[in-house]
Amino acid sequence: MIEAIKISGLTTLLIFGAMFLGGNSIRLMFLLLNKNSMYLQILCGGMLTGLFAFELLPEVFSHFQTIGIFTGISLGIFLMITMEVFLHNHSHLHQGNQETLYLLLVALIFHSIPTGFTFGISLQQGQLMDYGLLTAFILHHFPEGMIIMASIPPKREKNSLFTIFCFALSTVIGMNILIGLNMRVDSIKWNTVMMGMTIGTMGYVTFYELLWKKSKNLPKGKVALIVVLGMVGIHYFLRLLPSHH
Repeated sequence: MIEAIKISGLTTLLIFGAMFLGGNSIRLMFLLLNKNSMYLQILCGGMLTGLFAFELLPEVFSHFQTIGIFTGISLGIFLMITMEVFLHNHSHLHQGNQETLYLLLVALIFHSIPTGFTFGISLQQGQLMDYGLLTAFILHHFPEGMIIMASIPPKREKNSLFTIFCFALSTVIGMNILIGLNMRVDSIKWNTVMMGMTIGTMGYVTFYELLWKKSKNLPKGKVALIVVLGMVGIHYFLRLLPSHH
């Protein structure tokens, strides 16, 4: 148990570091896009679209049953709609881009549950010394840091909020890894529904909150170009990861 705590704690710190570096790297893109945060969020939407197209969807539909996936997707979308209604009814939360940020964090937390469990289980099954697997898992959170930073509205507390959100998310992932390291039964049905919820929540934020809402008043050609750039960037990022397939 002590060894599992050490492993999950170290992984948590490394994930936090990857998110922090990702968030700070987005500052350069912020300058390149002439400080237009709207286009920056469109770029992040393109990156998430790339994750869907090149990794999440192929993996999910090749390893899990379709009916369970669509059940999870429905639950995830329902959760996002319920949260959006809740945020609309609380004016102190429904301000500017904050609504998108809250929904994004919920989606990332749901995404961290099955991935954290699966990573912990894989370590439990004898892959503890597979540093390629560890490196790939850590680096997967680099673009998440970029997306979180881009989604935080410009304000004086932006850096503090970013640090708090990265710490909270990496802690949740670390806890899921710890649970995965100590699980004795891997429920396929449970994992299937959770992966479906990941697609539902992330898809809602990606295609509705980031791409549809943010691009309403922007030139569609420019939006399409930025989305494609985000997808291409994430495609080559994933190809460079060790153990990626």
